[in-house]
Amino acid sequence: MLPLARPCLSLAAAEPLRLLVGYAAGGGADHVARTVAESLSNDGEPTIVDNRPGAAGQIALHEAARTPAARPTLLFGTVGSVSIAPLLASALETPARALQPLAIVASTPHVLLTAADGAHWGADDARRALQRWLAEARRHPGTIAYASLGIHSSAHLVGELMCHQAGVSMTHIPYPGSARALVDLQGGHVALLVSTLQASLPLMRQGRVRALAVTGREPSALAPAVPTFAEAGISQMLQDAWYGVLATPSLDKARRASLSMRLPTVLRDTSLRQRLAQDGAEPLGLTGVDAVDYLARQREVWRRTIAAVADRVS
Repeated sequence: MLPLARPCLSLAAAEPLRLLVGYAAGGGADHVARTVAESLSNDGEPTIVDNRPGAAGQIALHEAARTPAARPTLLFGTVGSVSIAPLLASALETPARALQPLAIVASTPHVLLTAADGAHWGADDARRALQRWLAEARRHPGTIAYASLGIHSSAHLVGELMCHQAGVSMTHIPYPGSARALVDLQGGHVALLVSTLQASLPLMRQGRVRALAVTGREPSALAPAVPTFAEAGISQMLQDAWYGVLATPSLDKARRASLSMRLPTVLRDTSLRQRLAQDGAEPLGLTGVDAVDYLARQREVWRRTIAAVADRVS
């Protein structure tokens, strides 16, 4: 008996999907998006990445919400544009709630970095180094600067929560993305950087930057030698960044149904999961109700985070 064919659209003649990415080409989010787009295309759903960087992902988000039905479009959603922006007073008009979550592809912890000093570091060295930075910040409030990936980015909120929990004051230096921030960290232009593990892991592996701590309840399997903030005495540092695929309001029901069937298989593919892990992203592959529930939990995590640092980031 022949196997039943998967019901789907006749996509050979359909217009390729556009996957909007709110960050520049070459960055962490862009790389994950292109990995997903390639896998979808290989599975028979031609998908093209379209970068619309700016305003912490809000430019792409707003374009996704107003895309006409004639141009089938998905948004490559991130923690900043979807979980954080709707919670900020300056972004009450965000259209994030009009988008339907189709999949949560992967997550990555945040990491506190410093420049490499040529020495071999272990977990104890990282903990001691972080404690020295914090002690210096207590002695000289505001004189130590930390960089992040932009104002009101997830990295900015994590940096301010770190300062709040540790009882210190540091000066925040926002960057438009991870690439320039990592260059300036290596050059000694900034002392500390809060980034994502996914953006930082290649340089960590090369010994060009050093990780002091990661967010999460336990060390990341992708960087097991890096202690958690909790192990260094700073609690409540559990915030992950995430990457997902969301359907725009104008995407027709048939195309949406096709994607809902394809994505679980695509995201379970071993080669895709291996590529994500090699780049420092922890594969999740959540779809359907699981994706919706994940975003609800993330909203609560970031609501508590913003409440704790509201006086610092307003």
